[in-house]
Amino acid sequence: MSRRRPSNPGTGWTARHALAPRRAALALTCAALLVPGAPAGAGACGRAGAPAGAGPPEARARFLMGTRLSIEMDGPVPAGAFDGAFGEVARLEEILSNWKATSEISRLNARAARSEFLCSRDLYRAIRVSLEWAERSGGAFDPTVEPLVRALGLRSDEERADPEEASAAVPAPAGSPPVGWRHVRLGPAARSVRFDAAGVGIDLGGIGKGIALDAAARVLARQGVRRALLDFGGQVLAIGRPPGAPGWPVGIADPVDREASVAVLRVADVSLATSGNGERAVEGPDGPIGHILDPATRRPASFGGTVTVVAPDGTSADALSTALFVMGPERGLSWAERRRLPVLYLWRDHDGILRHEATRAFDSRFAGWSAAPGL
Repeated sequence: MSRRRPSNPGTGWTARHALAPRRAALALTCAALLVPGAPAGAGACGRAGAPAGAGPPEARARFLMGTRLSIEMDGPVPAGAFDGAFGEVARLEEILSNWKATSEISRLNARAARSEFLCSRDLYRAIRVSLEWAERSGGAFDPTVEPLVRALGLRSDEERADPEEASAAVPAPAGSPPVGWRHVRLGPAARSVRFDAAGVGIDLGGIGKGIALDAAARVLARQGVRRALLDFGGQVLAIGRPPGAPGWPVGIADPVDREASVAVLRVADVSLATSGNGERAVEGPDGPIGHILDPATRRPASFGGTVTVVAPDGTSADALSTALFVMGPERGLSWAERRRLPVLYLWRDHDGILRHEATRAFDSRFAGWSAAPGL
């Protein structure tokens, strides 16, 4: 485990491109996800050293799952590749989103305490993988925080439930809402899900973007895409690498100011996910309430910085960043070191000094990483 030390790099990752002289047409599609002011000369959307004759990169973005998904591709872009990837994420949103009253997960939450709910392949797999990560993380990641999300008012803008579905739901008993992944019973043969207590609910917000990124990447692979960067509101998935570059540039941002880029890493064929409680906090009577909940305390996780994880796929990176944020630096770094995971925690101390701790796997993968010149 690394020592606690003052940090030249910023205290927060945002999985955003390092923006250099990207031209206006492209900037319009992905600027909302980019860190302005990254190193000059990085090339289009952070690219460096693209060989002469290579076609210009293409990028598009759409608002999905409550945030912005930007996709950049290098080389000839197959017809329908963008639409296919965005369409797959939109399809999964109709299955996995608790914000949609008509989604499959919303219907499951309304019915599964009364009887077995027969799931689609996508929903069943998402729940099964979520429960596996809950067990691996010792419950730091737990998809059954749904009743806490509701109790704390963290989804105030969601669609109203269908009256028929709402009447079918079993209300939780008075007192503390039931939370704990062991409340969920799976039936593999029929792809069924059943809750063992009234008031149990599943929220896939801590893993859903990763699942969607992996699904979009599979669509692009079937289309023949070999070089692309998908940026999904704080998590990236890198496919291959840009021509002539060691990897896609991804900016690290200060968690206090997401627009301030403080370092740039290069990634290829991995997913990088960041979790922090500042971006989607809602205002409560006593101040902001963070959206990442600690299942053990049944309150927002107490860590005030950000954590970034690098993993081979989007699903793993998303679940790990959620779990490690809940664990916090002391427990999380020890847990990650034992598993040789590349992990970085960043925060500001009481004096406003930038601090960071990283695992040995992170320092080894990104040897020599430091604040970018001029930032």
